[in-house]
Amino acid sequence: MRPLDPIAQQALRRGLADRAAQRSAAAQDWFRAAICAAPGDPRLVTLVIGGDARTQIRLCGRALCLDPLQPQILELAGQARAELGDGPGSEKLLRRALVVDPQGTRRAAFAMADTLTRAGRSAAAVPFAWWAAVSEPNQPTTLVRLAMVAGQAERWALAATAALKACRLLPLLPELAVTAVVAAREADRGQEAWAWARRAVAAAPQNADGARLLSESANRPAGLASRRRWARRATMIQPLSAAAWEQRALAERAEGDFSASQSAARRGLLVTPDDRGGAWSMAQAAISRAQYDLAGRVARTGWTAHPQDSELAYLWGQVEKAVGDLGRGWDLEAARTTGPRFHRTVGLPPRVDGPDLPAEGMLVAAEQGIGDELLFMSCLPDLLADCPAPVVEADPRFHPLFRRSFPDLRLIDRQVRAEGKGAIYDYTGVVPALGLTSHIHAGDLPARYRRDRARPSTQGGYLTADPAKVAAWRARVAGLGGEGPLIGLCWRSMMGGGLRSAYYAELPEMLPILRVPGYRFVCLQYDECRDELDSLRREHGIELWRPEDLDQLEDLDGVAALISALDGVVSTATSVCVLAAALGCPTIRLASSFYSILDDRDFFFANVTPTLRRDEAMDISLAVERTAGLLRTRAQPRN
Repeated sequence: MRPLDPIAQQALRRGLADRAAQRSAAAQDWFRAAICAAPGDPRLVTLVIGGDARTQIRLCGRALCLDPLQPQILELAGQARAELGDGPGSEKLLRRALVVDPQGTRRAAFAMADTLTRAGRSAAAVPFAWWAAVSEPNQPTTLVRLAMVAGQAERWALAATAALKACRLLPLLPELAVTAVVAAREADRGQEAWAWARRAVAAAPQNADGARLLSESANRPAGLASRRRWARRATMIQPLSAAAWEQRALAERAEGDFSASQSAARRGLLVTPDDRGGAWSMAQAAISRAQYDLAGRVARTGWTAHPQDSELAYLWGQVEKAVGDLGRGWDLEAARTTGPRFHRTVGLPPRVDGPDLPAEGMLVAAEQGIGDELLFMSCLPDLLADCPAPVVEADPRFHPLFRRSFPDLRLIDRQVRAEGKGAIYDYTGVVPALGLTSHIHAGDLPARYRRDRARPSTQGGYLTADPAKVAAWRARVAGLGGEGPLIGLCWRSMMGGGLRSAYYAELPEMLPILRVPGYRFVCLQYDECRDELDSLRREHGIELWRPEDLDQLEDLDGVAALISALDGVVSTATSVCVLAAALGCPTIRLASSFYSILDDRDFFFANVTPTLRRDEAMDISLAVERTAGLLRTRAQPRN
């Protein structure tokens, strides 16, 4: 490039001296003189531009008038327009810079990525960030920027790859390790997230973000206990961080320590009274401890501060269902479908609003687990009286039961498919095929038909097992030997561990029930439990019979027939408990009533006896003790 004009060079030198002496006004005058002496020289524009964005645009415009193909000037002009909020103008200039010199500067590519990200076009921004990173593959700054842009676009695999590579280039930078942990965790690369979280803490032991992320990342690779340990450390390092206290509350709750969870959430709210996460954790812990008045106050206060928060509305609804206005509780629970924990849907027809239901074309959409499905469908007889021809989405394992119980009912399988780390319910094919014009989620049925606490259901079940299979099971269990009623027993869910362990039991904890004289017991546990049964037989001399030829996880029609052949069922809060209730089998629930709506009986099923009151926190030992007492008073078999 030719030498700078002598007059411009002298003006520039004096301007730089005045700027170093903090004489800004004088410096700008000299810079203007330099540009006037050499108006088309891009070196001057890039050196002297440092003022406001409008000044940058004016100076760049002068240079571009003389030479419109200067990539550096195009880039600077694009960045200035982005600062002024002119997204389209910025994008136009930056694209031109990249066309003029595709290999010239990574800054134009990153500026383009930033412009698109600010415009809400994160997916379109990723190729430009990738372009810049590829041009300088060993620069940590370009890799970190790529990780951030890809993360905003939820391209977590790419974000994790970029961030982890940057970490390997700068392994002792804790802030970089934190970025890598977040990306790796979202990309489901738990081991790498756990490893870099530990390095972040090792590099900066007093960094609360590192300790908090280590707590969050410890769940799968290291276990819940490690998660809780690091969550506690984070609050010790930074006791005034509401986020750290929230994570500690979640970690304590995951371990089933509801008292410690509640205490941590309270500390977080003291730091930040309107913190959404703290309110959620506090209300959730209070509900788990049956402290409904406290839970209601916290949930209402949190919801007032965050009126669009669906999860706080949902928790408030749980409180209302337990001790308040049941109808309002169901109405508040409708917020669950807009919350982050609810499954994603595609192609679902419009939701039914108002009291009237369409005569045809309505889908009853499935949600949650199979136990929830059976509970919600206890309202199906009421629904059929108002809408005689709905299409019901249900787990295919239940189809034989529903078809037998409701011969004219139209059933479809759950329209679920895997996508990424989660699942999505896709109705794009079934809606036009069946002429569906509206929907209601199964969980919304109680809001229509179970709103009055003073009017619990009188039904003792609504499903009918296969009579031939029931007869076969009765003949078979009659040959087990011994005398007395036959009781099915289920002591845990497959989804156990951590938080849920508080609601389930180990088989030896069932001994007070199994030792009640005059009963014979059948195993209704649907996961692998043969070692436990062998240990029970060997150590306690108790035989808990399990039909090895029945797949109790997949053959639910066969399980229904077996349950119907028994005299009763004792179960923790599992799908077995709901299935027995739906079949009309006398059922003792080792927990409070469904949704803790009533104390002495269940609200949905007249044949279900809860063993805990609404004002009692979950205590499996107490529930077992009360069940043993109930069995001693119930020695007569079913007719």
